[in-house]
Amino acid sequence: MKNEKRLDILFAMNTLDDLGIQRAIVWILNEWNEDRYGTVALSLHKKEGKLKDFLSPNVKVFEIDKIVKPIKHLGFFCRLFSYYFLLKKIRPQKIIAVNQGEGLALCLVKRFYRNFRLIISEHCHVSSNISGADAHKGWFGWYYRNFFSREYNKYADIVHTVSYEAADDLIKKHGIIPEKVRVIYNPVDFEVVRKKAEEKIDESWLKEGYNTVVAVSRLTSQKRLDILLKAWQLVKKTELGKNNENSYRLLICGDGPLRKELENLVYELGLKESVKFLGFQANPWKYIKRAKLFVNTSEWEGLSCSLIEAQALGIPIVASDCPSGNKEILMDGEAGLLFENKNIEDCAQKIMEAFDNYNRALEKAHVAGYYLSRFNLAKIIEEYSML
Repeated sequence: MKNEKRLDILFAMNTLDDLGIQRAIVWILNEWNEDRYGTVALSLHKKEGKLKDFLSPNVKVFEIDKIVKPIKHLGFFCRLFSYYFLLKKIRPQKIIAVNQGEGLALCLVKRFYRNFRLIISEHCHVSSNISGADAHKGWFGWYYRNFFSREYNKYADIVHTVSYEAADDLIKKHGIIPEKVRVIYNPVDFEVVRKKAEEKIDESWLKEGYNTVVAVSRLTSQKRLDILLKAWQLVKKTELGKNNENSYRLLICGDGPLRKELENLVYELGLKESVKFLGFQANPWKYIKRAKLFVNTSEWEGLSCSLIEAQALGIPIVASDCPSGNKEILMDGEAGLLFENKNIEDCAQKIMEAFDNYNRALEKAHVAGYYLSRFNLAKIIEEYSML
């Protein structure tokens, strides 16, 4: 074993669920050039999730739950041993830990095995993440909130995040050493998105004559789809909505724990004729491509991949001015319309503004197109390789 070449980079992630974090890492791994950037592999708890088939079969995967089988309520601690045994075996030179659980676990492992460079990748606005409804619960939530900055400062070589606002939050509010912080945007494979967006679709609300809005989101508290639905009710009550009652439609792609609650809200608001939930879509881009408007109502973000994908498809955008990435993606409103975070009335107003002056909304979408190189996959892969 000692004579074998060491693995250059291990990406340590929990699952292949359909989250923006996971999608960004899968984009990177699928196109990683080992001849140029070194050998790479991925560790997961289990190789499962909706992105399983999206991951290239050429990517080497280690399932750490097969090394030490997790015990109920003690899974985090079992994974510490799994990581320790895995690292001793494959001896990676660098580990990129792609969420808080993996980051803190590897900080603990580094007390006993230090022969690697640790990069912790925080794909969120931490202050919002630790205080929101979707924040980590139980002992791990307590541990993360109270000790992550100490652990990161002591054991991480780099703390990576995906927006400059998120970086400021880490430094100014949580005391992360500024010299450790790096910003690299989430990537999108524009070629794949545009190609798949051309696939055939059978959805009557996306045919000519409809002013259809599309949202692509997990149905969780963070994403605040309740704000979108309540804003949509206001849009439908305006002259804009009344005069074109049958043309304004809202399609929501995605699934999650709040689906039933949101479906009930649709009925309570009297919107059942104009709102449709499509569930998880492996190819959401064919829906975005044919929409008139894309809307994001998140209470906070890291850096929304779906917003970048909408920009790549040239679709006008309305998004919340939330911490941390939406403002950067939409260039302070030059590349899309921003509404005040959590403000239902302003959200409705911006949706109506986009339809009232659609040519202006398209102009903003064209501006977005000029700056897409910020999220170019090849560029982002190179930046990751230099962490």
